[in-house]
Parts: sequence; C-alpha cells; structure tokens
Amino acid sequence: MRHFLFFFLFSSLLFSCARNITSKNSGSSSEVSNYEESLSGVRPKSDFNESVKEVVEEELDTRAYVPEELKSENVKIDGVLSEISRHNSSISELPGYRLQVYSGNSRGGFEQAKSYILQHFPELEIYESYSQPTYRIKVGDFLKKMDADRYYSSIVSRFSSAKVVMDNVDVQRSLKIN
Repeated sequence: MRHFLFFFLFSSLLFSCARNITSKNSGSSSEVSNYEESLSGVRPKSDFNESVKEVVEEELDTRAYVPEELKSENVKIDGVLSEISRHNSSISELPGYRLQVYSGNSRGGFEQAKSYILQHFPELEIYESYSQPTYRIKVGDFLKKMDADRYYSSIVSRFSSAKVVMDNVDVQRSLKIN
C-alpha cells in the first residue's frame, strides 16, 4: 500500500507539471502571424490642406537657386599675410637667452675666456661689456632656453660661474645657430 501511495503521488506530481505543447500546424498560430492593428486612431491629425501642399511644391520647383556673386576671401587673407610678413621681416631683436660666460675684474681672465670661446665655439657671437671695474662676456643668440641650456652644459665645465641670462637677441643670428 505504501508503494502504491508513493507511486500515485509521484505520477500526479509528474503529470501536473507537464506543459501543454501545441503543434505549429494548428489554426491558432496562423491567427497570431496575421495579426494587424490600425494606428490611425492614435496618430496626430494635421490641418495641412492638400491644396496648400500643392502650391508650396510648385513654388519650390519654379524657384531656381541663384547664388550671390562669390567673394574671394583669399585676396583679403593674402593681404593680411603679407602685412604680417612685412612686420616680421622688420623685427631684428626679440627677447631670448644668452650665456654669461665670464664676469670678473681681471683683464687677463677676460682675455682667456674670450680666446677659449673663439677657439671652441666659433659659431657663437661674443658680446663684450665693461662696466668699471667688471668685465663681462656673453655669448650666443638663443630664442629658446632649451638651445641655451645645450651650450651651457658644454661651457659650465670650463667656466663654473657661467649662467643662462635673458637678453634681447638678434633674430637672424639665432636662426644660424644649430
């Protein structure tokens, strides 16, 4: 009896969980695929009259697009560029950097520093100044500090008091320095 009760509960549980599968050939599936719904009731209504639409289309077709006479902006741009070029060619000095190699009271030290620079760095222009009692030698015309620092690293081993200073530099000479 116990087995029978267990078998009965197991089979009722099994059959109660089974799904009902319908075949694809039944008539209900074709009803689903042919479903249609009209949305015309929910679409907004337009007051645009068909006659107005025709008039607008005629006007668009008859009007030809006539562009305004093309204005050449290149002439104005060329004028501005030539003005900038003229202005730039008239500039001879700009703020930049020089290396102050020597600053001291000794005329002998001044001459030694000058001859060393002439011998080892002939591409650099030398600027000498004397303000009693101090002699100064500045070299180079650098527009960028990075270029001045490159020469500074070579000069500082010989002249420990050398430093990069800001000064007005000659533009043409600065372009010649590699």
